[in-house]
Parts: sequence; structure tokens; C-alpha cells
Amino acid sequence: MFKHRLMRKCLPLLCFVLAFFPAIAQKNYATNKATVHFIAADDQDIDAVNNQVTSRLQANGDLSFIMLIKDFKFDMEGMQNHFNTEYMESDKFPRAFFNGKITNIKTVDFTKDGKYPVTVSGNMQVHGVNKAMQTNGFIEIKGGVPKATAQFVVTLKDFGIGGLLIKMVADKINVSITAPFE
Repeated sequence: MFKHRLMRKCLPLLCFVLAFFPAIAQKNYATNKATVHFIAADDQDIDAVNNQVTSRLQANGDLSFIMLIKDFKFDMEGMQNHFNTEYMESDKFPRAFFNGKITNIKTVDFTKDGKYPVTVSGNMQVHGVNKAMQTNGFIEIKGGVPKATAQFVVTLKDFGIGGLLIKMVADKINVSITAPFE
């Protein structure tokens, strides 16, 4: 009788723990060595790389990126100064963000090596402007560790970036992202 009463009291607790076990067991991945590389669509001279991007990926598909605009490096020093002061106003808008979700995360097997196509949807903030974005990319699993890659085009005027850059170069920037998670 004592065992039966104890079991009735413990059963709800056991059900609660088992119901939330998958959420507790989810793996989270992070890196502060993701790379964002951009090239102006019409002018290959406008080319910059930021190798200090922080990113997080959760096994449920949540994905985020954050970077300092001043961490973009150009081959031409003068270009970097113009980029930060005149176009990106990086003192006023020091960071860019992306928060989103891999919408088909269930197709990625984190336990099996392979390259999995993914679709990412979320919100990107650049130059103080938020914009809904969707793009395709890949999650490559090697030894249980993911690496995310994607390529997409950003329209500068969508983020309030204008001026001489758009008049002289292009309104579109080709962006590629690589995030080797740990």
C-alpha cells in the first residue's frame, strides 16, 4: 500500500521530467570565429571580411549572429575609414544582428556526417534598421559538430545605407557567411 501511494505521488513528477527531457538534452553550439564576407555586386574593389562574428545555433533551429561593424577589414585602408564613417556610421550603429530559425531543422541529423540544405528565416538589423530575411544555406556535420554556410544579397537602401556609395558603386552587396561551431 505504501509503495502504491508513493508511486501515485511520484508519477506526475516522473512524467514532467520525461516530457521536458528532450528540451534539456538539446545541444547548443557557439563560435566567435564566424566569418562574414561581402563584395559589392558591381565593383569587386569593395570587398571586406569580418572574422570575429559571434554565432549561436541550437539543435531546435534557433540561430543568431552578432558582429561589430568596425571589425570589417578592407585591403585599402582608406576604404575602411569611408565605410565606417560615411556609409555605416559605425559609431552610431556599432553592431549588426541576425536572430532567426532554421525552418527545416528536423532534416539535419546532428549525429550523422553530411551536408544538409537548410532554409533560414529571421530578422536582420543593420544600420539601425530591422528587416525580415529568408535565405538558403547548408549545415555540414563532421564528427557531430556543425558548420553553417550561406550566401545571399543585401540591398543597401533597404537598411537606410545610401549616399555616394550607391551612386558610385552598387546598391547590392553579395554576402557569404561561414560559421564553424564548437
